[in-house]
Amino acid sequence: MKKHDLRSLSHLNMIIYFAVIVLSNIFVGLLIGYILYSFTDQQIWMVLLMFLGIISGLYSGIRELLKEVEKYERAEKKAERDRDENNSDNSG
Repeated sequence: MKKHDLRSLSHLNMIIYFAVIVLSNIFVGLLIGYILYSFTDQQIWMVLLMFLGIISGLYSGIRELLKEVEKYERAEKKAERDRDENNSDNSG
């Protein structure tokens, strides 16, 4: 398997991870909303907590994506520094 294939698989994994985070937050919000709805017979709880689940899911998902981007950027900078050091050692 080529290195490029592994990197694209890693990106696919990030997309799946983002989707799982968002959907699980929405599900938890709906579940809590349904429980409150069953006690109070007011459907506004389901709607309100579903929207809160969407907002918290998107926030958490985007935060995780930004962490992954920072990790990739650090790895690229380190690889670039290592290449520069190797080039300076070979030329000198």
